[in-house]
Amino acid sequence: MSRLTWPHVFKDTRASHHLWLFPLVAGGVWFITLSILLIRWFAIGQPRYPGQVNPDVPFISDIAAFTFKPVFVTGCTIVGVAFAGTVFAVHHVRYSPEFYGLVSDAPWRQFTSFAALVAGLAAAFNLFFLSVYDTVDAHVRHRYLLMGTFAGLGLSAILTTAVWWDQIWGPPRWAGLRKWCLFNTFLVVCQMGIGVSFVVFMYTGRYRISGFLEWTLTYLGCFWLLSFIGYTKFREGEDPKPPTEAERRPLLASED
Repeated sequence: MSRLTWPHVFKDTRASHHLWLFPLVAGGVWFITLSILLIRWFAIGQPRYPGQVNPDVPFISDIAAFTFKPVFVTGCTIVGVAFAGTVFAVHHVRYSPEFYGLVSDAPWRQFTSFAALVAGLAAAFNLFFLSVYDTVDAHVRHRYLLMGTFAGLGLSAILTTAVWWDQIWGPPRWAGLRKWCLFNTFLVVCQMGIGVSFVVFMYTGRYRISGFLEWTLTYLGCFWLLSFIGYTKFREGEDPKPPTEAERRPLLASED
């Protein structure tokens, strides 16, 4: 049995039962931030901003650079901090004796957990500076930070999916966990496909399609973050019960 690193570094406290608040705040605030920007754009007549290359719908950065920038910076700051807490919480509960306590987990999964945490922290760091440098005269810097944010989020999502994959295909050990893992994995697959398409269309100059893809991708991210509530919600007394003898008996068995 490999020596676990997570429990030796991070100890459980009473606050550990409230780790689900991190994904709730991250997903909720991100949804509110995006909606404020989009509703504001519709409310003022769908203007075309200076430097906007998308003829139909502006990129998020186009609206944020000229309208409600303090809202965007504040929202990204809160989401960045909450996302960092979410990534930590999702991987901490896997090894925590107070939660799932997978003490016999494979060493590669433990290493992957740390890698996912590092990638998530990098994404949160890039997201904050992405909002700060979302200005008209910082297009190049903004694009690098945007790609850094997407890369960190994508890597963290893929690695997290790999760590929790055993809870999808293995026998169920905790009530309700598998459905959350399946839902989260489905969202990851959708976001990866949309994210790659967004980058391809943006760098090939097809800005109209890439604009719609960006808004779709970011709104899907809200639900992806919220799905982690199902991982981190405290599950005391919710372990599945073994089937009874009556449940094991075939339905069509002949009666004596």
